[in-house]
Formats: sequence, structure tokens, C-alpha cells
Amino acid sequence: MALRLVAIRGLGAIASGQTSHNRDRILNRLEALANETFFLTQVAVVTALGKVETMKAAAILQRLADQTPDGRVRRRAEETIETVRKAASPDKTIKKLRSELDQLKKDNQELRSRLEALEVQAQNGKSKKS
Repeated sequence: MALRLVAIRGLGAIASGQTSHNRDRILNRLEALANETFFLTQVAVVTALGKVETMKAAAILQRLADQTPDGRVRRRAEETIETVRKAASPDKTIKKLRSELDQLKKDNQELRSRLEALEVQAQNGKSKKS
């Protein structure tokens, strides 16, 4: 049993250096392990997920916190959720801001083009009236 618990915690340690496909496989395995009711298994899963630092890990931790009847596991999971979110959110926030900035640049260019077209129409309208 002790070896199994060490292996579970080890999954979290190796997840950070993996490809996204392998990281997803590790997260899926940890999610399956999170459904077990044994206290030490749940604690090992919380520890492992705390090392992964992705939003998917935070979601798994939230489900574990919601489903477990043990208050100790719930408290650890909730504390780990905050840690994971803080570690994972800067990258996600930066990506979101970049995409929003790109969208704003695109919208700005479209508005400038429309404004120029309206100015040309206004100039043509003044020329015809004169």
C-alpha cells in the first residue's frame, strides 16, 4: 500500500515535464484514483494534483472536495485548489489577454476602414452638391 501511495504522488511530480497527451493521461488516472474512498489514497491524489498546476487539476480537486465525506481531505483539496489556480492562472490570463488584444486590433482596423469609406462617401457627396 505504501508503494502505491508513493507511485500516486509520483504521478504528479512527473506530469509537469510531459507532453499534453501524457499529462492528460496522468490527470485521467488521478481523476479515477480520486474516486476511491480510502483516506490515504485521496490525500496522495491531492498531493499529486497540487504538483500538476493546470486548471484541469483544479477541477479534479474541486470534484474531490465536493464528493469526499472526510473533512481533512476536503480542507487539503480546497487549499491545494487555491495553490494550483494561482500557479496555473498567469499563463491562461496572459493568453486570454493576448487574444483579446489581437481581437481589439482587428476590430480597430475594421473600424478605421469603415470610417475611411464613410469619409470618402461624405467627400463625394459634398463634391456632387457643389
